[in-house]
Amino acid sequence: MYRDFKTTLEIITAVLDDGGLTSDQLRTRFGGMPDRTFKRHMATARKHGAQMESCLEAGGRYVWICRNRRQVESRVRAWLVFERERTLVGESQLDLLHQSL
Repeated sequence: MYRDFKTTLEIITAVLDDGGLTSDQLRTRFGGMPDRTFKRHMATARKHGAQMESCLEAGGRYVWICRNRRQVESRVRAWLVFERERTLVGESQLDLLHQSL
């Protein structure tokens, strides 16, 4: 459960860092992720408050953006810092912390 959440955070970060990525580019970046898995991660991101949406850009491609970027960015980056420093915390405690968000 937590590993899926970490992947969701990494996808959100990729969208925040590189604003013009399509679904195919994001899935390729994450090891050829199947479309169904990608959609599940985007649904998880929305469930946790990230307003992720695919919109048409001037070049005619659909790219992913986060509409509430400022609100989400600090939370996501804090979670990723926490993930890097989690060596003292067990997996079960991380699952409990994730559920409490």
